[in-house]
Amino acid sequence: MCVCVCKTDSFIKDSSDFVKLIKNKRVQKDDILVSFDVVSLFTKIPLDEAVEVIKMATDPETAKLAEICLRSTFFSFQDHYYEQISGVAMGSPLSPIVANLYMEHFERKALASFHLKPAWWKRFVDDTNLNWTHGRVELEKFFNHLNSISSEIKFTMELEENGKIPFLDVLISRKDDGTLGHQVYRKKTHTDSYLHADSYHHPSQKSGVLNTLAVRAFRISDPDHIKDEIEHLTYVFKNIGYKEWSIKKAIRKAQDRALSEHPPQSEKEYQGKVYIPFIQGITDKIAKILKKNNIDTQFTTCGTIRKMMRSVKDDIDRQQLKGVYKIDCSCGKCYIGETGRSLKIRLKEHAADIKNERSRSSALVEHSSKTKHHVCLEDARIIAREDNYHKRKIREAIEIMKFPQNLNRDNGSEISGNWLPLIKQINPPGPLET
Repeated sequence: MCVCVCKTDSFIKDSSDFVKLIKNKRVQKDDILVSFDVVSLFTKIPLDEAVEVIKMATDPETAKLAEICLRSTFFSFQDHYYEQISGVAMGSPLSPIVANLYMEHFERKALASFHLKPAWWKRFVDDTNLNWTHGRVELEKFFNHLNSISSEIKFTMELEENGKIPFLDVLISRKDDGTLGHQVYRKKTHTDSYLHADSYHHPSQKSGVLNTLAVRAFRISDPDHIKDEIEHLTYVFKNIGYKEWSIKKAIRKAQDRALSEHPPQSEKEYQGKVYIPFIQGITDKIAKILKKNNIDTQFTTCGTIRKMMRSVKDDIDRQQLKGVYKIDCSCGKCYIGETGRSLKIRLKEHAADIKNERSRSSALVEHSSKTKHHVCLEDARIIAREDNYHKRKIREAIEIMKFPQNLNRDNGSEISGNWLPLIKQINPPGPLET
């Protein structure tokens, strides 16, 4: 859905954009700086009204397609299936667009129907910052007015304390001359726990964390606060193992980037991009070769805590899955195969072939027929879920290489020997977690 949601005066792109908007603002002594926050916006958006808003912003056909997506949210819990009938789904790419469109409609309605207006009203999705110039009594009336418009959309209100108020990750503060100061804001629960220098990640990923925070410091902090913020970052990153010279280099680079009027242009336009796991001494060397051939490399992690933990979602019938599967034999060997249908159907075919001794159908049947070993079809499992045929064939070949004690007649799709060192580094997977 192609819809522009950045044409209203209230729109804020990000924290840096908000800082630019308030740099030239002045507040009077009796003005009140306020922040409003919608309670659970995504799950509270009334769908009927949201669809009408989409229709007004686009056309009936687009609105109908959006409605189909918005009303097709299902999930399972404790063996029961549920349909979400109110609000938009968390994590859906459509949800932020719908939320922004709805809030634009809501704020226009709210501001037009109240007799007083704030000096400014700036909103980032469900967070709004405003300067109220009409006193505390009228502010309470305005707050109650906002909460009376919809039975679903309710706001919380936060007032400035000691001349300061946080908004997004910016702490706004009054100055004696009526201008506003601004600096990086961290919640009380913030722990400064960033990627450690000794963590097993590619150096560019670790430096990227520091670079991002340093750029934020220069873009958000005013001249009165930038020194304190840089000292804070230096102290934090030295404590987690970063070299002082690398910290200073990142800060200098961030300063040049943040203060530049034009965003940095990429040094090189790559013809392709690959995603590979980071294995020191192997894939970093592969990345250098790929770079010489004008191919960019993005590194991923091999093992994460998330992969080690069992999913909290309800179990689903694993035999309904499709992908690369593994069947063990009582002799200790295994068979690796792939299927674009459900594993359940493929196992029925294997069982029928074994029963009728159709040895030409697969190496698994041939092995069973010759040795009379017990083929453990009942314990077969999907070891790699994959819907795409070509990716599935490549993954099958990789799994065959990872399990040398296999019964397969061949190695599947041909894979360059250059990948062998990498594949050997990967341990055979455990049972698939959904």
